[in-house]
Amino acid sequence: RYIQVQNPTLVNPIAAALKDPNARTSPTLLSPDLVSPYAHQYNMSFERRFLNRYQLRMGYVGSRSFKLINSYVQNRAEPVPGIPLTTDTVDQRRPDQRYYEIKRIVNGGIAYLDAARISLDAPLAHGVAWGASYTFSKAIDSGSDYSFTAANKDLTTARSQSQYDSFNDKKGLSTFDSTHALLVSYSYDLPRLGSTSSAAGWFANGWQISGVTVIKSGTPLTLYLGSDGPGFGNVDGGPSDRPNIVDPSILGMTIDDPDTAPSILRRDRFAYMAAGQQRGSLGRNTFRKDGIANFNAAVTKQWRWRQGREWTFLLRGEIYNLTNHPQFDEPQRNLTSPAFGKITNTLNDGRVLQISLRLVL
Repeated sequence: RYIQVQNPTLVNPIAAALKDPNARTSPTLLSPDLVSPYAHQYNMSFERRFLNRYQLRMGYVGSRSFKLINSYVQNRAEPVPGIPLTTDTVDQRRPDQRYYEIKRIVNGGIAYLDAARISLDAPLAHGVAWGASYTFSKAIDSGSDYSFTAANKDLTTARSQSQYDSFNDKKGLSTFDSTHALLVSYSYDLPRLGSTSSAAGWFANGWQISGVTVIKSGTPLTLYLGSDGPGFGNVDGGPSDRPNIVDPSILGMTIDDPDTAPSILRRDRFAYMAAGQQRGSLGRNTFRKDGIANFNAAVTKQWRWRQGREWTFLLRGEIYNLTNHPQFDEPQRNLTSPAFGKITNTLNDGRVLQISLRLVL
């Protein structure tokens, strides 16, 4: 038993406009035993101070999320003897021809996260302070992440290729998974030069240089097909089909350079599904896009003086993406596209400079 959600946006717009009583709909069915998802979280840490200055931290963070809201799409077209496997015959080959797709909303999602982290902090000494942390992690789920609502756009993302064995077909790396992450922060107070009452001291003292560096692995991406096979079209009536992998040696590779991306994602390394085949052999989120290598820096000058109360002027210049390093967008993922495998955009801006003046009373 399922509870049907009446959603007028899911009705065939042409049939609805004609007020056809026999118009098919795409119902969304809620499982009557839906419950709130829950998570178990684990953490462990070890801290040690040494050389009377440095602070070392090592730890583990993990979580197991269960009964996440998930959507299973059913009533997709199947091979039927005597009916051609083409896009035109999709509705004739649906098990229940009263409807188009049927979306069942169930507690069918899981999400796992495991992360090991080590950090080292050095407090201010001789004008220098810095800290560094490194995280090694892995996150997997079944197509529904922690914020998945099974509504609106969520209904069309991370769908299974077939209506059978959907859980295993969708299980893979989470879209936010980043194996390696390094964060380094640092600051340096320039030495004082003479008295602040002198002209040279007024200009030369009170300067600080600081920065933050972030280096992270790229997040996963999934290749897909716009057609089950050339000449046949999308014969089961649903998207999210993936190609067959012909060259497994490229699995897990990072596609991060416009010059090399087309040579890695060559068409001869993939194959279309055969008409009637339930799913392609390529898994979900089996490649990665470009990682992050970002250097941000700032230069600060402050003036202080007392005149009944303390006044502070702060002049700060900030540079985002100091090295002007591009972070490339994912390649074209559709095997049927002429631009398949090509990277044509970036995810970040170029170098940005910003200057601010602040008065603190």
